[in-house]
Amino acid sequence: MQNGLVLGFLAAFLWGTHSVIVRYLTSDLGGLQIAVTRLFIAALAIYCMLRVMRVSVSIQLGDWNFRLAVLATVVNYILFHIGLEHTGAANAMVLENTAPFFVLVFLYFFADTKVTRIDVLATALAIFGVFLTVYRDFQGGGEPLFGDLLEIGAGLSWAVFLISSSRAMRSSKSTGERLNFLFGIFLCSGVLLIPMAAFSLQIPTANDVLFLILLGVLPTALAYYLWYEAAARVSTLTATLLFAASVVFTFVNSALFLGATITPHAIVGATLIVGAIFLTSMKKAE
Repeated sequence: MQNGLVLGFLAAFLWGTHSVIVRYLTSDLGGLQIAVTRLFIAALAIYCMLRVMRVSVSIQLGDWNFRLAVLATVVNYILFHIGLEHTGAANAMVLENTAPFFVLVFLYFFADTKVTRIDVLATALAIFGVFLTVYRDFQGGGEPLFGDLLEIGAGLSWAVFLISSSRAMRSSKSTGERLNFLFGIFLCSGVLLIPMAAFSLQIPTANDVLFLILLGVLPTALAYYLWYEAAARVSTLTATLLFAASVVFTFVNSALFLGATITPHAIVGATLIVGAIFLTSMKKAE
């Protein structure tokens, strides 16, 4: 359990570099073009890891958890990036991180899993913590209602990804198996998203290529690999809340690399998110 939390927090830290890197890319490239390129670079990075480990590469298309994870990834990327065009970034961050709430609902109604008061409390604390962390920047734009609805859909689809991935990882038997699962998700999701990204293709500069490689390797390939290793060791809800911890590290990285100010609200929010994670980890794994 403890090793799982360490791996999960490392993944959250790497996810937290996502917005810092994307900040340098969005002025030149479209959101879906960045997303698709990121997925293919991540798939290549995972493929190289598999070859170095001398593990045969395979995509388990017949695995129901795999198909759900791919579908959820594609839907999430579409809804999140389109929603971001109609609402504020802070709204998008909060609403996508409603995923832990949807995870609880799915576990209770569809997975025949007991949901305790501690689970509900931890989820509420984490979501409120995310809100406090972005409180200063909480604003809408364009058509906020439409954008917010899309971001709620992104949170719902992300919950499906988190549950299907967590379940698959907890039944996996080796790192190679987990890497193959991840390789297939990146590759298949990238292929399915190509038609939508084709409408907004732009020529990247040399600097764009460098940051795209960083985006594909650090907050995508490496971060998801670490999270998958964590998901194999902790409960589904704990793994879900570890994703919410990326919000904390987003602002830490913004302060370190972009000079952003960390507010008292953000500190309180970060404390609530981390506290919620440890609250669920104190329970016996599902």
